[in-house]
Amino acid sequence: MPWLMTSPPHMRQLAEVAAIVATAGATADWLYHLKGDMCALRVIKGGIISVPILIPADPDRDPELFREAIKRLKAVIERMSR
Repeated sequence: MPWLMTSPPHMRQLAEVAAIVATAGATADWLYHLKGDMCALRVIKGGIISVPILIPADPDRDPELFREAIKRLKAVIERMSR
């Protein structure tokens, strides 16, 4: 996906999160954009709705924070899959 590398940071973030959620057979409900450049989303899978997960809007601003958010997202999806 070469176009993704030239996309704005928030579009890359959205694409990465969407791919993780879709691969798990779930959907994501983006709740809101918070002050401090964070977004909240809930994962919905099998009729179960997760707690809100905070994802940085700009993954380039703090890559470590974004990686941690992705780890939390994957952990939530893992728990929901059990």
